[in-house]
This record gives sequence, C-alpha cells and structure tokens, in this order.
Amino acid sequence: MSDVVELAIPAKAELLSLARMTVAAIAARANFDFEEIEDLRLAIDELCSRLLHQTGSEPAGTLRLRYHWSTEELEVTCRLDGAERAQVDAGDRDLSDRILEALVDAHGDESSDGAGAHYWLRKRRRTAKPA
Repeated sequence: MSDVVELAIPAKAELLSLARMTVAAIAARANFDFEEIEDLRLAIDELCSRLLHQTGSEPAGTLRLRYHWSTEELEVTCRLDGAERAQVDAGDRDLSDRILEALVDAHGDESSDGAGAHYWLRKRRRTAKPA
C-alpha cells in the first residue's frame, strides 16, 4: 500500500516549516524512527532551500511538494512554479549535495521542458533495529 500527499505553499523561506512538519507527520505514520524523521526534516529543508536560492532576490511563485510513501520508503519531489531561476553557485550546490547524501538514500534533480527544474529525494525505512 502507498499513499500520496501534495502540498503547495508560497515560495517563502518562513513557510518551509510547513514542508518540514508534513514530512515528519508522514514519516511517523510510515513508522520511521525518530532519527530518520529528523534526517527527513533536515533533508526537506535543504531540498526546498536549494530551489528558493535559485530565484532572484525576492522569491516568488509556489513551492510544490509531493510526498509518496509506503511502509518501506518515502519519496519527496519538490518544484518551484512561477519564479525566475538563477544559476546556483557550484560550491553551494556541492555543499547541498553532501548534506543530502548524509541524510537520505538517494536524491537528484530533473528538468522538464516548460516545467523547470525539480528536485527529489528518497529515504528507506530501517527495518532492523540494532540490539
């Protein structure tokens, strides 16, 4: 069984807490442990911040997140609609990639014609707890 939740919020840094709360609630429902939930909260913040930093000086548009989960895995895609995008500094991108690599099992980005870039991440739930 899998479920999907979609969240659309104005592209403002002060509203990222909604994206973090949503991922925490979903991960708890999917039986992720406390550390995994905290990793996901940090990863969502990094993923969304990456998009917001691609805009000009004042973010505009809508941040759209899609959370898809099962009992084993949670995948989140994030895109920014209606905002002009600027180039991301290579050093900032490298640091962001390292942060995400430490927090999730897989992550990446894709561009589609006319829809702009979107980022995604995937985290599998630990099944075996250490004794």
